[in-house]
Amino acid sequence: MSALYIVGLLGLLFTGIPVAASLIIVGLAGIIIAGVPISMVGQRLAFGLDSFTLIAIPLFLLMGNMMNASGVTTRIYDFAVTMVGHWRVGLAQVNIINSLIFSGMSGSALADAAGMGTMEIRAMKSKGYSASFAASITAASATIGPVLPPSTVAVLYAFVADVSVGRMFMAGVIPGLIMVGVLMVIVRWRGRVLDVPVFPKSSFSTRMLAGWRALPVLVVPFAMLGGMRTGIFTATEVAAVGALYALVLAGFYYRSTSRAGIADAFRETALSTGAILLIVASANVFAWILARERIPQEITIAVLDMELSPIALLLIINLILLVMGMVLDAAAILILVTPVAVPAVVALGIDPVHFGIIMIINMMIGMLTPPVGLALFVVSRVAKAPLGAVARDALPYVGGFLLILLLLIFVPDIALWLPNLIYGPSTL
Repeated sequence: MSALYIVGLLGLLFTGIPVAASLIIVGLAGIIIAGVPISMVGQRLAFGLDSFTLIAIPLFLLMGNMMNASGVTTRIYDFAVTMVGHWRVGLAQVNIINSLIFSGMSGSALADAAGMGTMEIRAMKSKGYSASFAASITAASATIGPVLPPSTVAVLYAFVADVSVGRMFMAGVIPGLIMVGVLMVIVRWRGRVLDVPVFPKSSFSTRMLAGWRALPVLVVPFAMLGGMRTGIFTATEVAAVGALYALVLAGFYYRSTSRAGIADAFRETALSTGAILLIVASANVFAWILARERIPQEITIAVLDMELSPIALLLIINLILLVMGMVLDAAAILILVTPVAVPAVVALGIDPVHFGIIMIINMMIGMLTPPVGLALFVVSRVAKAPLGAVARDALPYVGGFLLILLLLIFVPDIALWLPNLIYGPSTL
């Protein structure tokens, strides 16, 4: 019977029924079969949102949307051009640096792809880059956002897996920077055969001026990490301070922000938050079925009986995640896999924070692989490029991310060194 719930859920998802609706349908069926009053559905929906940690999600989303509305993307772009625009395929390198900076505010791949991506793709096409090349590097660089702090995906994983949000944020710093380095190397390698212009090298004074104009934005990631490191703020409080800071920048510091733009930022935040939290609430109904059927415990026992090594288990799980990433979106994968897989990986001595970063990078690879790759759909529409051409151009970046994934599996300290340094060794 327990396997039927999972099969039924996957069947509903594959038929195109929304994630939240699929979770509630399966949960409702389980409640009816168990003979429990249907009012349990409402109780579990409410209980699923009763968490202080979840407050960080709408606040981080608001911060990113408000930064977008304030026009800081232009200042970030100008600063990146002065720093790396003179390199080979300079605008592609600028694209990556933009995502590195913007990820410190949005924490969302789609916000980066839609916000910075529009300006980046337009600039690259005007300089002779093909639409598919511009779109593919924009999609790939946007996936850095959910790995580096702040990350709404990391907050969601921390909530579902019951781990520290702060540790998850810190665990993403080094892997995220490695992703940046790998993208820059791949772009430089691909640039050997591209005949595109580069910007003249900027003078020191020009760089300082661009840095000064972008300074209110550049200090955000360091202030957030510093606040958590010193214990001044919790991760949720950092989100609140960041959202307030973004509102001050948009409403008072950058006078060019319109009231309509600010209103649109709040509207977009409300829509995105509603979509995410509806899935979270619905997942709690499904989680009740999992707990009642003891599915996580059964899987843990089965894994221990197979006597797999930690690396072998991670390799198997990642293969499953990669396949799922081709047909399901990131939220569905996280909700489905985390409560089932975490008890098994912990039983083999794998740190759940380490596993969380592996899952997030795996899901970002899924955003670059059709037929569901959301990042590809967003940038292909912006660039007016065929989805197939964009997906082909993204293959080298997918290959680079797969190598990073393997490196993380075999060298856990890449993810765990920084959180262990700041918060002390994990007790799990």
